[in-house]
Amino acid sequence: MGKIVIVDPSVAGISGDMFLSSLISLGADERSIKDLGDTVLRCIDGVSHIEIGFTDVIRGGVKAKKLEVKIEEEHTHRRGAELIRAIECIAKGVELGEEALRFSFNTLKMLLEIEAYVHGRGMNEIELHEIGSVDTIIDIVGSALALQSLNLFNVYTISMPVALGGGYVKFSHGVYPVPAPATIEILKRGKAIVVGGMVDGELTTPTGAALLTNFVKKFDYRYPLFELEAIGYGAGEKNFDAIPNILRIVTGRKIDEVINYRIEDIVVLETDIDDTTGEVVGYTFEKLLNSGARDVSIIPIYMKKNRPGYTVRVIADMKNYKELARILIEETGTLGVRYSVYSRIAVPDREIVPIELEINGHRRKIMLKISRDGRGNIVNVKLEYESVREVAHELGIPLREVLNIVYRTIDRITQSKSQDSKLQINME
Repeated sequence: MGKIVIVDPSVAGISGDMFLSSLISLGADERSIKDLGDTVLRCIDGVSHIEIGFTDVIRGGVKAKKLEVKIEEEHTHRRGAELIRAIECIAKGVELGEEALRFSFNTLKMLLEIEAYVHGRGMNEIELHEIGSVDTIIDIVGSALALQSLNLFNVYTISMPVALGGGYVKFSHGVYPVPAPATIEILKRGKAIVVGGMVDGELTTPTGAALLTNFVKKFDYRYPLFELEAIGYGAGEKNFDAIPNILRIVTGRKIDEVINYRIEDIVVLETDIDDTTGEVVGYTFEKLLNSGARDVSIIPIYMKKNRPGYTVRVIADMKNYKELARILIEETGTLGVRYSVYSRIAVPDREIVPIELEINGHRRKIMLKISRDGRGNIVNVKLEYESVREVAHELGIPLREVLNIVYRTIDRITQSKSQDSKLQINME
């Protein structure tokens, strides 16, 4: 509960061997991967020898694990149906659990579907070259075994942006610009965030992309707030001068599990204006709130030449901050909007609850905002002003009298620390 895994391919991309090596560096069972070779020999025709191991190497001054595979095989191209049968056979021999087996099949299926889509062929009939080799099977099944040994299925998983590389890559179908067609199609379907990268060459392979998109549930630009537990580094084959050719995988615990509050990312938008009217500012204020802003603040300031102006500050969600920035620009005429992304610790459970009260012989409902932490404990109770105002107006009594009754109710709720989400309190 609360486990988090972050895959970071933002510098050197990801390949199948880098992913597996990172998991071994994290502490996955190395022996089970080495023993995988014997099962592969029995399940795949045309293979006479396999030797699997891991070594420690240095990439860009960082020590990392590197997968070493020695294979003697008659050919490296196989049809999709052959690979499916191979994984079915291997799964029985190495005792893949249900989740690991599903992960293996989903990864292979994605590779086959994308290759078939890119080349306009049937999934079982297409003849695979680069991904048809035994290496691919070892990368997929080995990664499934490693994830199983680390108990990393069904945890919260995030990937940083995926570095693609640049230049051109040569493979069986010719020379293509990086990324290869299959790689970019896999990442598109996985809704990945991508970045070019700092070197020419293929940094992310189709197998690496398929493993990543079948493992992580979310892509993000930066690490969330969490408590570190372990770090694994997996090395790629090449040794670049500009960057360390490594994939980093980090595990930890979500802070919201530790402190019983939710951790979320928000965006703060700001712009300074001194050449618009108060009416325009007020209209913009309302439009921002109606368009989904969490909060809007107008702060009086003095600008150049002692001109009075305003700072408009907007708290927005990650999903709608661009639209709110557009509204700011169009409505105020500002030439730019500053934005910053913040992690926020927030109360996870908020609800508006009706409370029935006896007020001067009349029973009326007042709405209260009740906030709870992750364990259900009441953190704060606050009245919904509009409902109080309506009751005071309807009964023709001073607002402060209604407020006094409501405040006594709030004190009673707060002191009881009730965890019942359906509070119904009667008060004379």
